[in-house]
Order: sequence, then C-alpha cells, then structure tokens
Amino acid sequence: MSQAKPRTTGVDFIILGKTGNGKSSTGNSILRRGNIFKPSYYTTSGTKIPQFEWSKFEGRNLQVVDSPGVFDTCEDEAGGITMVHDALQNAMLANPKGYHAFLVVLKYATRFTGEEQKTVDILKGILGKNFLKDYGIIVMTNGDTFEHDCQNNKIQNLQRFCANQKGPFKSILEECNNRIIVFNNITQDEDVRYKQVKQLIDMVDKLKNHGQRYTHEHFNKADQFYQHFVVTSSIPIISKEVLKEQSLIMHAITTCEILMGESEKIETLKSLLPRLDSLMNSLKEKDKGTGALKDFITHANNTKRMIDARIDIYTDILFKLNSLHKKAGELKLDEFEKNGKKNTTSVEESKVGEIESQEEQLKKQLMETEEDRRRLQWETTKYFFEGIGIVVKAFGSIIISSTDSVTEYLTNRE
Repeated sequence: MSQAKPRTTGVDFIILGKTGNGKSSTGNSILRRGNIFKPSYYTTSGTKIPQFEWSKFEGRNLQVVDSPGVFDTCEDEAGGITMVHDALQNAMLANPKGYHAFLVVLKYATRFTGEEQKTVDILKGILGKNFLKDYGIIVMTNGDTFEHDCQNNKIQNLQRFCANQKGPFKSILEECNNRIIVFNNITQDEDVRYKQVKQLIDMVDKLKNHGQRYTHEHFNKADQFYQHFVVTSSIPIISKEVLKEQSLIMHAITTCEILMGESEKIETLKSLLPRLDSLMNSLKEKDKGTGALKDFITHANNTKRMIDARIDIYTDILFKLNSLHKKAGELKLDEFEKNGKKNTTSVEESKVGEIESQEEQLKKQLMETEEDRRRLQWETTKYFFEGIGIVVKAFGSIIISSTDSVTEYLTNRE
C-alpha cells in the first residue's frame, strides 16, 4: 500500500495573466481577507512591481504574489514584456526557495483570443517552455457566470466544458494536464470561498513534481530562451527598418548604374559601404547573440560583397578605358611626328576607330558579366524580401504592404 505524499508546510503561488482577467481579485480570494491586491499598483518611479501577501489556510502558510499583467499599458510591446520579465525576476530573488505553482488566470465567457494565446507564449518565453506543463494551473474567473450557465443548462459541468473546447484553449488545457479550477471572486459565501481555495491547494499537492519548486535556477535557464523570444517578437519592427534601408541602398545602386559614368559609380558605391556596415552592426547588437536575426545579417553582408564586386568591375573597366584612351593619344602623337599633320588624318581615323571598337567590345564583355551577376543578385534580393513577408505574416501584418511593394518593385526591375 503506497503512502500518501507528505504535505508541504506552506504553499507559494505566483498569479499570472492578461490585464483584465481578474488576477488581483483571484489573489484576494485566495487570501480570503479584504481587497489586499489592487488592479493597478506603481512604485514612485512608475515601474510596476510584484506584490507579496501572506495568509494561513488549515495551518499552512500561503504566499501569494500578484504580478504585473501582460499587455498592461506600456509604451511598446517589447517594453511590456521586459516589465513582466523584470517583475518575475524580482519575485524569484525575493523568495529563494521558489514557488510551487503558477496560476494562469483566464476569464470565463470571453473568447480565447489571439492575445490570450500570445499571453501564454510570452510567459513561456520568460519562464521556460515547460513552466505550464510542470507548474501551471489555470484559474478561470467569472465563476458566478459559470455557475449561472450550469444552473440554466447552458453547460453541464467543468469537465464537460473542458471536453468541448477546441483550438488553442484545448491545447493549453492538455499542456497543463487539465489542471483547471473555477473561481468566483465576487461571492460573499464563506463556504464557497473556502472550498475553492481548498480545491486549489489540493491540486497543488497532487502536482507530479510535488515538493519541487520553480526556483531562480529554473528562471536563469529560461533566460536564453527569453532573449531569443524578445528579439523574435521585435522582428516586425526590425523588418520594417531593414526593408527601408535595403530598399534605399538598392535604389542608389540602380540609379548610379543607369545615370552615372564609371568614376561616379565607384564613388557612389563606396559611399554605400559605411551604411551597410552600420546596418549590420545595428542588427548584430539587436540580435544579442541569439541568431534570430541571422538572415537579415547575412543578406546585408551579401549586399556588401555584391557592392565590393561591382566596385572591382567598374575599377577594372575604368582602368582599361583609360589605357585605351592613353593608347589612342599616343598613337595620334606618333602618327603626327612620323607623317606630318596633313598626312595623319586617314591613318589616325583608322587606328582610333579600331581602338573605339576595342573599347565598345570591352564594355560589352564586362557588362555581360556584370549583368549575370546583377540578375542573380536581384533574384536573391527578391526571395529575401518574400521571405521577410512570410516571417512578418507569422507575427502580424505590420509591414506586409511594404514588403509586397518592394517585391513588386524588384520583379519589375527584371
């Protein structure tokens, strides 16, 4: 006969979730005393921080940590993610023993949207991809509405409700092994309030990793994944910046090839190299060693190599043209000295015509080589921008129109 697992002397929770789902109210229900947690809380500097509170339940100490809501008002999404990361890091440092469970708060009777899914993805990005599987419990708020729907036969019970779920919500339920509890945060019935806390603690005691806590060590291991996640989440903004700079550079290359002579082409192309160096350095800095921006960096480097090759070609053309012009000048002088000015015209015209023919042949030969190189580069560039379009569509439609216009431009260039 197997022995029951010993209970821990205390239970430590961190409450997570999107703003507006009832995190603070859930914390107050677990504590069962007053409105301890407030929906919004700020330090004097205006930076959101976690709140720590304690209570006792059946002789056991309960620690409840209310964290900043994901998608709280913030200047930008990346800043919001950093805010949640820093708050959770502070929570880890403040409690070296770690936490038994993360309570992910969702709201009943509201559609599980893309933003809800992104909330879970952000939390995975901060805490590690297995945090929900190993330590997660879903707390579904708006329990009064849930009870009303059960009484009016709109739904039968929580088990049947979960069985009928589809899509991302079903995936999240399966990921945390269907650990879900309904909380009524507005009830004044002490019996109901007691039973839902009892049910929650029993669920924590039955976790497979019972007795094991999520500690700062786990958090540090997840940090590399977090860095990659932060960089990846900023790809739409970075893509727009890269597209703009790459498009302007390509426009400068095209303009100089059409309108300028060899000397001007060389100088124009050389002036583009520092811009590409600056772009690559900026991308490497933003990449933070994660490799998430590898394709952007590779393309910028390939563009630089292409410009270097074109500079070499135009330098070679210019050198050979100058050599031909010098040869023509020497020929004119030689014929003049040998035959006198009056007798040099027909010979001079013949020789100069021959040199000019060689010059045109040289230009044609070199430009055919350059045209092959250019065609290959346009193809590479086109596929790169199309690839960015695919990446951006995975994160949102922020720059799809810009990507499509660039792809169309490159197609027309062919």
